[in-house]
Amino acid sequence: MFSKDMVIGILLSSAKMNLSISLNEEAKIGYSVKLSLDIRGKKEFLVGLHRSLIMQGIESNLKDKEQLSRPKPILKITGKYNLWKVKELVPNLPDSNGEWKDFVRCVELMNENKHLTLDGLEIIMKIKGVL
Repeated sequence: MFSKDMVIGILLSSAKMNLSISLNEEAKIGYSVKLSLDIRGKKEFLVGLHRSLIMQGIESNLKDKEQLSRPKPILKITGKYNLWKVKELVPNLPDSNGEWKDFVRCVELMNENKHLTLDGLEIIMKIKGVL
């Protein structure tokens, strides 16, 4: 198990933002946005992190294999509530990937349901680098 400060350090150093925008005819604007934090590492490390996140009230999914072409373990944090909890847990510090500010902005947009509007989608597309 990791302490709260250790979890914050792991998130800032190892978490990768996964932001996907896909066509969805059922959505009002024709697109759907999915956001997750992905952490890769050894199984024992990810099990400890998974347990530590539960202690912070954050649910995550631990998979033994990410996919057939990438058979290594992965820990995914998904869902607006869990991503908001992660945002609230981590203080405003620099991260190793330089994407934490973008992650926080996306979580805030999703929390306000602005990702369901054309203006919000445009902001998210700029963050992703599509526009």
